[in-house]
Amino acid sequence: MATIMDDIRLVKCPTCDSKVDEQRLARLGITNEELSILKSHRKDETFGKFLQIVDLTMKRMDPEKLATESEMKKTTMQLQKTIDNIDTRLGGTAIGKVGETITIKELKSAFPQDGFSDKTANTGDTDIVATVIEGGKEKVKICISCKYVDAWSSSFILQLQKNMKQEKTDYGILVTKSFPSDSLNDRVHYLEKEKIMIVKPAFLSIAYGGYRREILAWDATQHYIKNHQQNEKEFSKSLKIITKWLNDRTNPVLKSIEMCKKLSSNKEDRNKKFMKYVTTYENDMKKDDNSILDELDLIADAISDLDEVLKNEKTIK
Repeated sequence: MATIMDDIRLVKCPTCDSKVDEQRLARLGITNEELSILKSHRKDETFGKFLQIVDLTMKRMDPEKLATESEMKKTTMQLQKTIDNIDTRLGGTAIGKVGETITIKELKSAFPQDGFSDKTANTGDTDIVATVIEGGKEKVKICISCKYVDAWSSSFILQLQKNMKQEKTDYGILVTKSFPSDSLNDRVHYLEKEKIMIVKPAFLSIAYGGYRREILAWDATQHYIKNHQQNEKEFSKSLKIITKWLNDRTNPVLKSIEMCKKLSSNKEDRNKKFMKYVTTYENDMKKDDNSILDELDLIADAISDLDEVLKNEKTIK
């Protein structure tokens, strides 16, 4: 049974691979050929750069001039001429400046809280200086070098290290289309010793985000270690002061402590003497009690004898 869905032709979106109504795209002025262009740029990993270039181009055009077919053709020819001219010039150093502009725009869009400047690029120094800002405070700087050329050169790293030294930072990112032959990945490669991340233009935002996060974690760790070391120094310093203070013979506290020890010793001696006296006293008292008991026994015996004598006298009479 025929339904409305039978009349709807679905095509695959070149950005997310979901199914999209072809008629709806047509109403938006998008053709299958244009979708193919987007798909090819996605495959070549130039999708983001393509959109940014189109955006920059459209901002320079007057939409009213595109109303007629003749104006459209004229504008298209001018645009093609401009593209051919740029394509020729980009064989030299001009591609670097274009790459820097696109890179800054991409990073500012993804990380609006950070600062990005290419002021030093015109003097032959760092292409882009990124300032990582967290909680409204500047944390660290990252030197970003853009090399949009087809052949790799070890001088890229040397130049970036020079820039890092000039900016007084330990962190750098090299944005390049070409990678060294010993790299383990053709998208992102990290040089641990140099603390430099090599990344292809299409993966810059993701790589910058990860690099930024690790830098902040590392900076927090170093800050903690520095504070801990400072605390240890302060503790050691305090111990030395206390030790010196306690060892000072003129210290009134030390004198009082020694006097307390002496008084305590005297008290202990007195306690020992007192206990000895008490023991002797108790022993003497026991002896006296025993003597009294003996005398009482003698008295009792004498009274008994007296009673016997009296009884005998009465019997005789």
